[in-house]
Formats: sequence, structure tokens, C-alpha cells
Amino acid sequence: MNGITRIFWTLLLPVAALAAPKEDPLFEPERAFRPTARLVAGDRHGIDVEYAIAPGYYLYRDRLRFEVVPASLLLGPAELPPGEAKEDIFVGKSVIFRDRVVIHLPFTASVVRPGSYRLRLTAQGCAEERFCYSPFTQELPLNIPPGYRMTDSPMSLPIPRR
Repeated sequence: MNGITRIFWTLLLPVAALAAPKEDPLFEPERAFRPTARLVAGDRHGIDVEYAIAPGYYLYRDRLRFEVVPASLLLGPAELPPGEAKEDIFVGKSVIFRDRVVIHLPFTASVVRPGSYRLRLTAQGCAEERFCYSPFTQELPLNIPPGYRMTDSPMSLPIPRR
């Protein structure tokens, strides 16, 4: 390489590195997939779980699991919205949620024992075309007030976040 060519490449490489697109750092699952929960009464007796999903991320519909600790508060099958079909580079054909999703967890009894519980959420999601997280677990506090039952007014009662 002659001297002029060497000077050209020495000057060009730092400029090219600055012009290269930079990928945003990956979020931790707690930041990419932020769940909240609220207690609902009336016709929809149970818990609504809402995930706020960061732009460029998605959750797998069929990899969501829910349980209450202690297990004395019984839940019926989760009522999941249809979601979006995706040919995923990580798992093939799948159904995903983007942006925001609300999932209803019905109680199986009309009267629920009051007390403090923990709602344990297990999920799996990905950063679009970049990275797929291992299944991760998040927990939210769940407080059932005395007198809560299916026939209460159809208002929602907030569940405080930790």
C-alpha cells in the first residue's frame, strides 16, 4: 500500500465507523415487557393483566403462564386475545402480541377469600430480529379486599405495583 492510500484508509475508517448505524441496547425483560394488574368485579369477575410492550419487542401468546401464590385463590383459563400471526426466525410459526395486550384471568368462585397474594407471570418474548429471551417470571402484588365478590359493581379496583 502506498503512502497516499494508507492516509486515505486511515482517515476513512473512523468516519465510516461514525456513519455506521448503531443498534439500541437490549432492554431487560422488566423494561421491555411491563405488566400491571387490576382486580375487576361484575360480569368480568377476576384479574386483568396488561402488558405494555416496548417498541420493537413482542411477546409469544402461547408462552404466557399465570398463577396466584398462595394457590388458594383459583383462576380459570386465561382469556387471551387472538394476537398477530408471525413467521418467527426463532421458533417458526407463532402468534405474538406487540405494543399492548390485556389478558383476563377469571376467578373460579363467586366469592373470593380476602387477603394479600402474589400474581406470578411467566412469559417469553423477543427483540425484533435481534434476540429472544429465555422464559422469565415477574410478580405483582394482589390484594383482595373484604367483601369482594362476583356480584359487586362492575368497577375496577387497582392493584398496587411494587
